[in-house]
Amino acid sequence: MSEQRSNLGFGLLALIPIVCCIGLPLIAAAGISVALAAWVGGLVLAVLVLIVAVVVLVLRTRRHRTERSSSILRTRS
Repeated sequence: MSEQRSNLGFGLLALIPIVCCIGLPLIAAAGISVALAAWVGGLVLAVLVLIVAVVVLVLRTRRHRTERSSSILRTRS
């Protein structure tokens, strides 16, 4: 019985490098995936902020033009 246990121990010892060789690339791939997701998320957030800034700028410009044109019309009347 002790022979089977020692064989089992050597078998598990032999599996450790195989598990590490499979596990390390998987961990690295997961890390790259997280980094890529964070990069894409940051890019999307930057684009959204840029769009909001442009919309706010356009709305302020339109409002400023309508206020200016209505005040000119009032003074000419």
